[in-house]
Amino acid sequence: MYLVAANDANDNETVEKAGFVHLAALKGNIGDQNYDLPGDVDLTKYRSVTIWCRRFGANFATAPLSPVSDAS
Repeated sequence: MYLVAANDANDNETVEKAGFVHLAALKGNIGDQNYDLPGDVDLTKYRSVTIWCRRFGANFATAPLSPVSDAS
């Protein structure tokens, strides 16, 4: 799992050029998953999360991130 500094990271080149932070290995392919974020990550910089295969250098899926509004 990578955080990617691009709004639309649907291809390998975009992920590699935009910059990314490795979060962790994919925990599985079924159900919800949670990943801890490094404390020093600037979340204003990263716009999407991707499932990246390091072995083949390939992007399998990407989802955009959006800020959570304060509900208080």
